Amino acid sequence: MLYSEITGLFHAELTGMPVYSARVMHIKREIALCVTGHREKAVIPYKDDPDNLEITKYAVRAMLDGYLSAVMKKGYTTVLSGLAEGADLWAAQRVLFHKRYEKDRHIIGVLPYMKHYRGFSSENLNLLRLVERHSDFLVTTCDNPNMVYGKNYSSFTDPQIYRIRNYYMVDNSSVVIAFYNGSNTRSGTGQTLRYAKQLGRKIYSFSVDNVYELMEKTNCDKVAMYNEMKNLKLDIPEPLI
Repeated sequence: MLYSEITGLFHAELTGMPVYSARVMHIKREIALCVTGHREKAVIPYKDDPDNLEITKYAVRAMLDGYLSAVMKKGYTTVLSGLAEGADLWAAQRVLFHKRYEKDRHIIGVLPYMKHYRGFSSENLNLLRLVERHSDFLVTTCDNPNMVYGKNYSSFTDPQIYRIRNYYMVDNSSVVIAFYNGSNTRSGTGQTLRYAKQLGRKIYSFSVDNVYELMEKTNCDKVAMYNEMKNLKLDIPEPLI
């Protein structure tokens, strides 16, 4: 892996795309939003039936799309994604879709560390490759290319590495969209939302119960779920620019 102290530039292991150090990246916070939420493995299928897992994940993506669309239409056109499996990558995928039709939409992928993708499923590795290739910028909040997450501090492990990434996204956003059940306040998402509240960020959050309500209202029809979310009404302030 290459890293230049002059340019603050790495290269992603999966795609070879340029990844900039957060120290050299300027983000216009006033028009930026970030996404935080549960990992894919934490999604509980509708009626606790494993056969409903895929349609439940589809409904989560539909809800993410509705929230993203509503906030982006208001003028928050730069989206920061932490590129984790689950809500992060699903949101990034939806922003890529919108970028095809709305040229002022932008996405910045924020890597907690360069090797963060290890342990991803093959499906999510393919999605990460897609997002890396089509993001406007990739940024990392860890300047040591050999560093990984670990429960203890060492030369190459850091237990705070995800928190640093999450706080960076909040610091550089005005709005936070969260897929959060609220039961685990010590989770990364819970920690991120507490920090966002401390900074006075505008937060829009939905839970798995809201996802189930959408599924029931639409009889789990995929097209109907997206159409229903198009009518989402949120009290969104104008960007302070």
